Amino acid sequence: MNLIENQRIADGPTGLYQDLEEILMKNIVRHIRNYDQPIPTDEWLMQKLAEIGKLNKENIRLISEMTGISNTAAQRMLEEMAEKVTEELEPGFQYLVRHGLAGDAVKAAKSCNILQVMKTLRKQAKDTLNLCNTTMLYKARDAYKALVTDIAQTAGEMETKQSFLDLLNTETTASVIGAESRTQALRRCIQRFNEKGIPAFVDTAGREWTPEAYVNMAMRTTSGNAAHEIQMARCEDYGIDLIEVDSHAGARPKCAKDQGKIFDRANKSSKYPHWNTSSYGEPDGILGINCHHHIYPYVDGVSVRRHFPTDDMDANNKLYQEIQKQRALERSVRKQKRECMLYDELGDKEAFEAAAIKLKEKEKRLKQYVDKNDNLHRRTDREQVVGFDKRISAEARGAAAKKKEIT
Repeated sequence: MNLIENQRIADGPTGLYQDLEEILMKNIVRHIRNYDQPIPTDEWLMQKLAEIGKLNKENIRLISEMTGISNTAAQRMLEEMAEKVTEELEPGFQYLVRHGLAGDAVKAAKSCNILQVMKTLRKQAKDTLNLCNTTMLYKARDAYKALVTDIAQTAGEMETKQSFLDLLNTETTASVIGAESRTQALRRCIQRFNEKGIPAFVDTAGREWTPEAYVNMAMRTTSGNAAHEIQMARCEDYGIDLIEVDSHAGARPKCAKDQGKIFDRANKSSKYPHWNTSSYGEPDGILGINCHHHIYPYVDGVSVRRHFPTDDMDANNKLYQEIQKQRALERSVRKQKRECMLYDELGDKEAFEAAAIKLKEKEKRLKQYVDKNDNLHRRTDREQVVGFDKRISAEARGAAAKKKEIT
């Protein structure tokens, strides 16, 4: 099981929660579309705050529809990982048994150790997604309240400025404000709303995690846990103590120190370092949160060593930083697509076209960055936004092309 496979398996639940965030944000914007109507700001704000109950019911329905799909995707993720790991490992274990190098064991499907691992991980995945559902429900409500309040306050500030300008009646000061209006107030607030999004998790330090960041981290970690816990379980079944940690370029610092080594998980070998001396168990250590590493059973004198410790830590760390930069550029593209989607929902063609031009620039920046680095490759699946459909995509391309022709 390699890095790409693990990420692909975890992408299912992660993509669903990215979709859910976009669906909830689009629903929120749907509730504030009438702000360009001639309604007094205070009256409009009271009307919108009175709609919170209705919005909440709609969001509960949207989240409920997603819950069954996401739980099924998470269970499928774990089952797929378990199948792949056992398919890869069992032939090697059976070879060892035939040559008297390991004790016989029950089939993987009946292994008490594996059944317990799967039971624990299923519950862990379900609890994680349930927490995300609850968090996104109340954070969507908070985001709506913050958005309508922000719109009212911003519009109020503009009205105050305009009244002052009317009193001065000078061209100079009028040009500073220009054509600021309710529509412009709405655009500013939509931009701030899009930038913040709807968090899926709030940690003990008060930091808010996006659905992409948290669900991806949680599901990839759970998927990785399934892989190495099942391997540990089968090693226990067959009486094998040694494990080999794989290695890859761009590993994070603590993982880089442990990768490519052979460890004794029983912590009794005089030849190999003990597992309890590694960074295992630390959040940012080997097999920890967001770790991309895997372990493999190792039999001294029989197994062929496939991985080795990192020689060039500087090159490793440089690649790690380059990968993080690519991920940041991908997030920027997705966020810009979401802004286009929200303006489309709002029916603001001018703001949509301006956002589309920015999108083209960000996509170009990402492409140039990946193209100039031989160690990176474009992942267009990481740039997808569920509400950014073919129609919106075509209109965005058209707006960007129109701007290019003018310039």
